[in-house]
Amino acid sequence: MPTIEFNKAEWEHRYTWHQAGDEWSRNYGSAALQWHASLMPRIHAFIPAPTILEIAPGFGRWTQFLKDQCQRLILVDLTEKCIEACKQRFSSATNIEYHVNDGSSLKMVPDNSIDFLFTYDSLVHAGKEVLQSYVQQTASKLTKNGVAFIHHSNCGAYDSYFKWIDWLKPERLPRGRRFLMRTGILETSDSMRDRGMTAELFRQMAQDAGLRVIGQELHNWNSYRLIDCISLVTKPGSRFDREYRLLINRSFERQSHEIGRLAPVYAGSSFAKSFRQ
Repeated sequence: MPTIEFNKAEWEHRYTWHQAGDEWSRNYGSAALQWHASLMPRIHAFIPAPTILEIAPGFGRWTQFLKDQCQRLILVDLTEKCIEACKQRFSSATNIEYHVNDGSSLKMVPDNSIDFLFTYDSLVHAGKEVLQSYVQQTASKLTKNGVAFIHHSNCGAYDSYFKWIDWLKPERLPRGRRFLMRTGILETSDSMRDRGMTAELFRQMAQDAGLRVIGQELHNWNSYRLIDCISLVTKPGSRFDREYRLLINRSFERQSHEIGRLAPVYAGSSFAKSFRQ
């Protein structure tokens, strides 16, 4: 599993951040298209919000949009490199606070202060111990009507499959390997998702912390399997509290490419030139 030490080394030293994280929006044509067409439909009910906390912002791919949705934006990241990059990128913004943490602590965030907690495309690489720590602290950091939007791994739901993949080395299947990969029967990568984390485990963590998971979306990501999950969390009795709702979205990746088809006409990103209708 990706440990805190691995993630710190990966994002602080090994990864080049050659397009400031926007390279992960390539399927969508631009980060702006992904934000407005994919993320905003999922979070529009919760923003604008007075105070937003973003965990693991990287180089600010989503920070550039979140900063205009609040009076106060708190950024917390494991790596000093990412925080320094955000400080430079958003030097003209007066409503952002910056913090480097140890990979699991929110002690720098005041209790009962966060109206919207956002983390996307980052904690999928975090282990279940890290998620548990953040969920436990979320209970005290959210305001009475606060909501958390947390993107995390569901790879643990396919634990037996990935153990089989680990065993099935190329020499054990010399023929037909390409066909099995093309059909999705054989997937040799878990996209650095934590293999111990699941949607069900997240719900249990939230319940143990005194929180309510009001919705989850299980979806695919560079995979035929639902290795990712987005969880919506709030406090019992908040104005967003409701019965749990589950969405099984096997079209997530296809939807990203559909949005990307708009890029040649509507996106200003350099990514747009690589898309064809």
